Amino acid sequence: MKRACCLVIWLVGARLAHAQYNVPSQASGESRTQLIAGDTAPATSTSPSTETSVPIGWELGASLDFMTADLGPGARKVKFTDVVLFRLHGLVAIGKRLELFGGADLLPKQPSYTDELIWQGALLGARFRFGDTLSGYARAELGPNLGRDGHWLVGESAVQYKRDLAEQALFWESTLGATYTQLSLAPPITKRFWQTELLAQSGLAVRDKKGTLATWLLFTFHFPLVSRPTSANPDPTGRSIDPQTRVDVSLGMLIGISKSLDIFAEWSILDRGDVEDPRTTLPILSGGFDQQRILFGFNRRFGERRR
Repeated sequence: MKRACCLVIWLVGARLAHAQYNVPSQASGESRTQLIAGDTAPATSTSPSTETSVPIGWELGASLDFMTADLGPGARKVKFTDVVLFRLHGLVAIGKRLELFGGADLLPKQPSYTDELIWQGALLGARFRFGDTLSGYARAELGPNLGRDGHWLVGESAVQYKRDLAEQALFWESTLGATYTQLSLAPPITKRFWQTELLAQSGLAVRDKKGTLATWLLFTFHFPLVSRPTSANPDPTGRSIDPQTRVDVSLGMLIGISKSLDIFAEWSILDRGDVEDPRTTLPILSGGFDQQRILFGFNRRFGERRR
């Protein structure tokens, strides 16, 4: 019985820090559609006479994200295990085309000289597959600023193009979209700080055909478009933002324990700006300054979300 290939990437972790909640599905395997016409039925058939309705599929997961930085909060070095984020994420696939997802970040470990909130962010989004190679997504995130100084809001939307380069073993994926980031700072600052960026991403995923062992490499670029307030017209306290072009790199590996359970690890370098110039950084723990991340996690799939 053939599988209908979704070949989707759910990059929920492409957040402000661009650390992933999940791994590319090219690496972890594919959702499947149950056909009743036998092996001769085309995998992309949409005829009611040859295909049953697609049941809902679920995916749940969690991970520990270890952060390091040459200069972090308080202009101090962040060493391994100084800052650890605990991440929970979930996804529901409705039919063959629509996915709804969400997640939350908690902070169980932080340095003794900081007093950040345990809750560090939440995310909601949706993704729609237009065809075998093209899809689009939109998501929104909300979290607290460093020092409990207000909150941040991020919106992102993009289109994704995916291609199988070597018979279910080598995959190429590229993303093009835009992000909007808004900072709401605590009084006496009443002016809103915001910026928009062009998002471009490209990468490869390599796996065996059963999806039991895989690796991926992703490159992400953020190009500033508009930001306010600027240094030429700062807020009443003299503060402004000056976003810089950023490049992020992520390298991951996955092991499929069973058809419904994966464990994975990912190492990433996140570029933000220059600590010497606070206008190029953001008062956000996860991604507001240059940092490296090491993530360990698992995904558990239910229903039709199987390898």
